[in-house]
Amino acid sequence: MKVDRLMTRDLATVTGDETLKVAARMMVEQKISGLPVVDSDRRLVGVVTEGDILHQETLRNPSTTFLGLFRRAGNFSRTVSEVMTTRVVTISPDADHTEAARLMESAGVKRLPVIATEGNLVGIISRSDVLKVFGRPDSEIEEELFTEVIERILWLNPQLVTVSVQDGLVALTGEVPARSDTRILEEMAKRVDGVIEVDIGGLSFDVDDTMRPG
Repeated sequence: MKVDRLMTRDLATVTGDETLKVAARMMVEQKISGLPVVDSDRRLVGVVTEGDILHQETLRNPSTTFLGLFRRAGNFSRTVSEVMTTRVVTISPDADHTEAARLMESAGVKRLPVIATEGNLVGIISRSDVLKVFGRPDSEIEEELFTEVIERILWLNPQLVTVSVQDGLVALTGEVPARSDTRILEEMAKRVDGVIEVDIGGLSFDVDDTMRPG
């Protein structure tokens, strides 16, 4: 599923010249752990997290907690730009959920800012957003494989192909006209939302149309 369909569009953001007190208040009130930092054209320039803010204070007071820090109004003289992270991993709204999952895993982050072609921040996708796709019911996946992939797109005989889906793992068995059909069917099945893995070991074919003469 495209990131554009999963991301949160209604975002809380801050600018770099905002005070840490304002940023902390927004995080506490909205129950979030980080904020995108944007310029006047809504271009992403960084991310500030509660960890960034807390780190600055714990340099002076090791026993500080984030909520306790927020309650002490006088301790927020620094601006967001002084503590924010500027090297941010982002993703395009046209990318799919599997790419988002890989990026979050490799970067060790829980969310990704979504950046449009023109460079503007258009949303945020989180781990929980991606998990919604993987939590799609197996019955819905099976129905889409039959009606959209096997029948409508590939024009295969649905009576000759069996689809079994368990926890997002798809097993395809039966008979298709040619070996190339097995490969196309596998690739198309992988693109169905909620599919984690596809097994085509149970598919047979009449013609090996991938063999080259000579």
